[in-house]
Amino acid sequence: MIVVVPTLRASRLLAESSLEPATLRALAEHESRSVRVAVAENAATDDLTIEHLLADDVDVVRATAADALRGRPQLHEVAARSPDECVRAILAHLYVSDDQRSLARAVQKVLAVDPFGEVRGRTAQTTDDLQIFEALLADPSPAVRALCASNPRISLRQMERLVTDRNRMVRAAAAANGLRYPDDEQLLRLARDKSAEVRWAVLFRPDRPRRAIELIAEDSDEMNRQHARIALRDERAIIAPPATRWARAERQRAPHVRSFDE
Repeated sequence: MIVVVPTLRASRLLAESSLEPATLRALAEHESRSVRVAVAENAATDDLTIEHLLADDVDVVRATAADALRGRPQLHEVAARSPDECVRAILAHLYVSDDQRSLARAVQKVLAVDPFGEVRGRTAQTTDDLQIFEALLADPSPAVRALCASNPRISLRQMERLVTDRNRMVRAAAAANGLRYPDDEQLLRLARDKSAEVRWAVLFRPDRPRRAIELIAEDSDEMNRQHARIALRDERAIIAPPATRWARAERQRAPHVRSFDE
């Protein structure tokens, strides 16, 4: 009896196209990581198999399985307790581009106290829970507090905590990445910030008031001063139009979600 062993290419094509859970379950044990990745990417793969791949020996397989969790809420708590910090970080970022959806509060609570700062920071960007967000605003890590600025639900009061944060990285992130805020008054204060890095972030924010550019045009820092004077003549000389369009499109998200103060 002749046993035909599928080639690697054939196995990968089968993993990509099969609609049979049993076939995909078998392929999830294939020795090739590329086949296992294809199984994780296949929408027909069942939850049990994805859960198995979340614990794969190879990091890229685990990460691909984590990427598949968007429509599998029953696996979110499993992923939140994964020993792989990258799996937890991918989970925390799962709905970063979908402001109408969030992880279950119980899952967010686990991620919000994760020992890996990247996980807490990504949770800060995406959480829709006021209590969790307030806790992350006070996180001891400046990198985590900085990522709070990117949450479109942030209120003016909460943004004020970021624009007055003791750490310049947090203030710069607020200037550069805030969606709903900072407002013009906050940006003008940041344009006078003691940190040249913060003032630079204001200068390169496409929707800052012209008065902020005028202030930085008299900056004590030569690089800030030169770029501000260029911007006063032609803003496109320092910020490319595609970057401006992208930033404005991102900020248009905020009015469509409820602020934490509403």
